[in-house]
Amino acid sequence: MTSPNDRMLWAVDSRANVHVRTGITDEMPVGTDWEHIPGLQASQLVLSTRTAWVCCLNGEIARRYGITDKNPAGDYWKKTPGLVTWLTVTPSDELWAMSQSGSLTRRLTKTFQHGPARSKVISGSTGGEDLEDEWEVI
Repeated sequence: MTSPNDRMLWAVDSRANVHVRTGITDEMPVGTDWEHIPGLQASQLVLSTRTAWVCCLNGEIARRYGITDKNPAGDYWKKTPGLVTWLTVTPSDELWAMSQSGSLTRRLTKTFQHGPARSKVISGSTGGEDLEDEWEVI
């Protein structure tokens, strides 16, 4: 699976292990090596332009935090409430899922900005680290 901007390449192998391609640069667009990402097993993987999301074997959802150009593997997985059977994500990180009951759902988030600015609601955004998650049944 490649990200919409072709800056990330991730894969799930036949044993449900997650891997990321490292060494991707403008000079080496195919990268240099595969790195195993420990911590969970996945039945599905989706990528936005900056985030990796997985559907775990038991239907739980997890997001990989800390992904950067210099750290393509990121730092850790964090699970998101809910159980699903299928995921998709937009380039801007709006997460959609099929619930185990068959409902189409969309992840809603609120980003709370620090400082004099007022709180701003950004549907589907995961740009900030201070997030409050909810799912909306469509």
